[in-house]
Amino acid sequence: MTSLCRLFFSAVLAFAVVGCGAQYDPAANLTPDEAEGLRVVEAKGCQSCHGDQGRGGAGPAWTGLAGSEVELADGSVVVADEAYLLRSILDPSADLVAGYNLRMPPNDLTQDEAEAVVAYIGGR
Repeated sequence: MTSLCRLFFSAVLAFAVVGCGAQYDPAANLTPDEAEGLRVVEAKGCQSCHGDQGRGGAGPAWTGLAGSEVELADGSVVVADEAYLLRSILDPSADLVAGYNLRMPPNDLTQDEAEAVVAYIGGR
């Protein structure tokens, strides 16, 4: 192998090793309200149903949710605006999302905590 090829492969290997060691920081680039929402989401275990980074799972995904249209179990469609998100968090049985059999249990979030979670969801 020529020295140029060895140099190229060494550089590729070095970048791969550095890239593999990078850590995901979920709080990077969040506003203070979004960071508080992330803290609440992590403390209350919301990710166990809504998935890592809000990508979905047993419960609906948060990624791209804010401002989108959501089909409800009754066939109606709503916009996932701040009012909808707050209502869904504070009164989980108010608007049931189509396609999800597992229902979000009641929670003990305060209005401030729910608003922080809405800010976090809005930033995703």
